[in-house]
Amino acid sequence: MSVILAAALLVLTLTKSFMCTTASGHSIECDRCKTMYRGDGGHWHEHTCDPIGGSFEVAISGFSNKVSWLVFCAFHIGKAVEKTGFGKRVSLALVGSMGQSALGIGYAVCLAELILAPFIPSNTARGGGIVYPIVESVIASLGVDPHIGEDPVGGFLSFVAASANLISSSLFVTGMAGNPIVASKAADIFGIEFGFSEWVIGASVPALLIMLLLPPFVHILLRPKLDFTNLSQNIRRQHHALGAMSDQEYRLCATLLTCLVLWVGTPYFGIDATVVAYMAIVILILLNVLTWSDVVKNHKAWDTFFWLASFIVLAEQLTALGVTDWIGNSLSRSLHNASPLVCTISLSLAYFFSMYMFSSISSHVVAFAGPFFAAGYVLGCPPKLLTILVALFSSLAGILTPFSTGSVAIYASQGYISQPKWFMFGLLFSVLSLVVVFTVGLIWWKIIGWY
Repeated sequence: MSVILAAALLVLTLTKSFMCTTASGHSIECDRCKTMYRGDGGHWHEHTCDPIGGSFEVAISGFSNKVSWLVFCAFHIGKAVEKTGFGKRVSLALVGSMGQSALGIGYAVCLAELILAPFIPSNTARGGGIVYPIVESVIASLGVDPHIGEDPVGGFLSFVAASANLISSSLFVTGMAGNPIVASKAADIFGIEFGFSEWVIGASVPALLIMLLLPPFVHILLRPKLDFTNLSQNIRRQHHALGAMSDQEYRLCATLLTCLVLWVGTPYFGIDATVVAYMAIVILILLNVLTWSDVVKNHKAWDTFFWLASFIVLAEQLTALGVTDWIGNSLSRSLHNASPLVCTISLSLAYFFSMYMFSSISSHVVAFAGPFFAAGYVLGCPPKLLTILVALFSSLAGILTPFSTGSVAIYASQGYISQPKWFMFGLLFSVLSLVVVFTVGLIWWKIIGWY
């Protein structure tokens, strides 16, 4: 994807397809730079700007965006969690203490995702790199042969883990790479601040209830029969291999706790979330939890930084060119006679099911969050209500298909659930999630005054 985006930015630069800023501060299409225009009083003036140079400045502007840097820094925090073994230690401890039943193991996986989500912004890195190996180990310990195809036990744990990964991604602004874009678009269009604490407050009640319902719901669908003979021994062996907590893990814990306090207390401390994340990286390097070599070799962080920055530029230019407003106005015309609440629910449902058209959650967010917010602005939708619905649905809709994001694809590819069944289970769980959101969620948001 990054190669395609690099080529796209180059083509758009050379064809002068961006919006440039003139010396007088006006925004014009870059291909109009150095052309003449008639100003006030009938006098002729030149648009003073560099068509190619100005286009390139726009093309790289996303790399100075705070959203790009927040995600970039959070990836390195996630690398520290992975490198020290702390993430695996937490996951093993949870499975070991709660793994006396199928539901217990399911809730242990959910809790592991919830604990790691605020600090690992890549749902693929979190689900595929830390939680997935443990889930597969648990499945093997329960006597499941990975070569036999469909299996209720493997299917139960795979679907629970994939869904928990998406639910935890919806709960925190740092839970998934596309989440900061939702917050940024809400700020641009509605003029509201939707930071770490606002996101958690808004998402907490519906997301946690959905997480609570997840294991028993999937258990009813698949009815797995588990054999716990080898599980405890396998967990103890892996835990023993980790040894006692290292000094690096203690330093990491202190840093993570500091980050969490500063993120939650942003309104009180006045420190931007991106600054907190950047500070964490520097501290982790100074404390020798991470090395500069770790930062340089974290290819996933650099790759995400590049494509996210590129997507931000494209999204901003779509807004500057009026495309976002045009789509938003087109959507709003079909709902112009409805009440603001009905418009909000209708837009959010359309946003949710539009995920069927995408194979990337982040691409879905970049393409549709802005236009749907623009439509909501025109229709007078409650800003915070529409924002939290888009925030939740950006991740929750990922369960609709087995290819929506890397973490889901990893679990679905194991073959414990056939693809047709995955689509069916995904739709059923989506219906459950929507019922929770539009009942309990609406009551909660009414209580906190969001509409």
